Amino acid sequence: MGFLSKLFGGKKQEVVAEAIQVECPHSVLVARWDSVQDMGIEEKATRFMCESCKEMFEPAEAQRLRDTLSERIAATTPAETETDSAGAS
Repeated sequence: MGFLSKLFGGKKQEVVAEAIQVECPHSVLVARWDSVQDMGIEEKATRFMCESCKEMFEPAEAQRLRDTLSERIAATTPAETETDSAGAS
């Protein structure tokens, strides 16, 4: 037993880290194609992969996610308060 262990009681403290669950905003969707000839033509993409969480989406769902991105990001971002805007002036 070392000097510091004797000084501080000799018991090891256990730190339990709680995992923080954050929903992925799916903000970066990468197109995937089944055919090499279709590559680069987004309308012919067969699926889209979220770059952050690697979840796959059908083209219709990917379009819905893109259309609602600003609303979803705004919902997860704290609103600017009056004191924040007054300090920036």
